[in-house]
Amino acid sequence: MQHSRTKVIVFVTVAAGGAFLYYRFNPVGAGFFPKCPFYCLTGLYCPGCGSQRALHALLHGAVGQAAGYNLLAVMVLPVLAYTGLAPLATWLRGRPQGQSLLYRPWFTWSVLAATLIFWLLRNLPVPFFHWLAP
Repeated sequence: MQHSRTKVIVFVTVAAGGAFLYYRFNPVGAGFFPKCPFYCLTGLYCPGCGSQRALHALLHGAVGQAAGYNLLAVMVLPVLAYTGLAPLATWLRGRPQGQSLLYRPWFTWSVLAATLIFWLLRNLPVPFFHWLAP
């Protein structure tokens, strides 16, 4: 029981520290945020390009701006938050934990397909899909 509580405390501390870092420092102006290695090598956007700026915008309440930076990250974040917080809630209530949404095969394949489609569409040289680029 103590080991699990320590994990929760460490997770919450790291998450709060990360949220503070992204809230306080804008990834565009701060020089210590890493650049995307895929974009630096190829000039193409990966599915994660713009997600640092999107997280910064979300923490400031600018959902539209965040979606402009990385629509996929904005759409997936609530699902990840739910799948991360649901087991924590059941653990805190002392109930047995069910199977997480993340471990269902159909969900994994759906996320993979959506990510690949997003990756392809945001790099197509078609004017209609330019809004998907960060």
